[in-house]
Amino acid sequence: MADDYLYDVFISYKRHNLTICWVDGVIERLAFWLTQELGGQEAKLFFDKESIEVGDPWPAKIQEGLRTSRCMVGIWSPQYFQSRWCVSEWRSFLERGQRLGKNLIAPVRFHDGESYPQEAKDIQQIDVTPYTSTLDGFWKTDRAVELEDKLKELAKALAKIVSSATPFEQDWPIVNAEGNPPPKAPLVRL
Repeated sequence: MADDYLYDVFISYKRHNLTICWVDGVIERLAFWLTQELGGQEAKLFFDKESIEVGDPWPAKIQEGLRTSRCMVGIWSPQYFQSRWCVSEWRSFLERGQRLGKNLIAPVRFHDGESYPQEAKDIQQIDVTPYTSTLDGFWKTDRAVELEDKLKELAKALAKIVSSATPFEQDWPIVNAEGNPPPKAPLVRL
């Protein structure tokens, strides 16, 4: 088959009940702006909340999403790098990118950045920390308008990655970070 990719972008994030409304809003708007950047061709995002149906074996569906996505958006926070699942997703795209000699990850800094592993700190990120929120009403504020500009910037960068994707390979690597735990955040003494 000419193209076995099912998704343009795999969304990798650490789920938390307080941030799900914010993440949903980001994904909805990012999909809209990426569609615009792709000349109107509908952007296909793997987002576990929408891409996994009731009854699906979720680890297998996540692996399928990893393998069949052209690139990844990582919504990074200190908790992201403490999650075995998130680190596995990140490392899977890192390894594929290293194999291809190109960047396949568009990181979004949700919070902090100081406690990220050095390898993550060395990657250029879109900083949305001034616009993150745990409040459901965030999308009705002026700060949401400012965040929209950041999402347009992200969509532009993603469109370049998506448009230059190499042909699909059935054996894209899936890294299991279980045996390689993420680094612990540094202890801060007050």
